[in-house]
Amino acid sequence: MKHARLILLVLLVLVPGAASIATQGGVPGDVAVTRALQTLLGEASGWALPVTHLAKAPWLWASMCVAIVLAWLAGGILRVPAPVLAYGFAWGADQILRSLIFVPRPDDALVTLASASSSSGLPSTFGLVFGALFGAALWIAGSGVRHQAILALSLLFMAVGAAARIVLGGHWLSQMVPSLALGVLLAGLAVWLVERAARRFQFA
Repeated sequence: MKHARLILLVLLVLVPGAASIATQGGVPGDVAVTRALQTLLGEASGWALPVTHLAKAPWLWASMCVAIVLAWLAGGILRVPAPVLAYGFAWGADQILRSLIFVPRPDDALVTLASASSSSGLPSTFGLVFGALFGAALWIAGSGVRHQAILALSLLFMAVGAAARIVLGGHWLSQMVPSLALGVLLAGLAVWLVERAARRFQFA
């Protein structure tokens, strides 16, 4: 199951990411998705802008606390460091990729923008951060209703966050998907490292 998830996430990073780089902007369907979400959820930033702030300090620390609680509920106290480590990986990946990649953000001639930005739309810093923080719980093994509820809540946080960025015209869907997927992959690496350390601690 984890191998299939890993392959799917790698594909979600590479395929839309490569398409976005090749087209230097939106791919077919991006404009339609953005317009549909703006029609359905509203173009005003009343709800979406505060959600965006959850990936930036100081509200970032509230998001991290929620992610830590979810990791604790999913796997116990020894899994608590996973979201913190995953965030560190996401921050590093963001710095590296932004120095190597530039893809324009959505065009105000095509969709409504809350604010224009000249920075690269790929990767999405928000997507990397939310994928890393809330993706950690997805890699922690467990079963039962509570575990399923934690997974659903983690996915909901990521989905709402992605919708907020798209509604604001901050990123195309083809930029959000690979960014979130890469964040979740980094969360998987963090969980693997934390669980290895936890096993060594338990057997020490």
